[in-house]
Amino acid sequence: MAMTKSQIKVAALELDPVERQALAEELLLSLDQADSQTIDAAWLAEARRRDAAFLNGSVASKPVDEVIDRIRSRGVR
Repeated sequence: MAMTKSQIKVAALELDPVERQALAEELLLSLDQADSQTIDAAWLAEARRRDAAFLNGSVASKPVDEVIDRIRSRGVR
């Protein structure tokens, strides 16, 4: 019987950091290059959209300390 994604994750997290990094790189390289290019293009478009929204004033920034404090107050670590 094949391992589930959850079982694979648990097993992978038991690897030492160097082995986990090598596994992660192998998994990323196994993805279809076209998919990678599509994903990269989508992230670039999103980054440009967010940058434009910030520059035109439709979204505001907050100090990083304030954002981190707000996240921590929600119990997120």
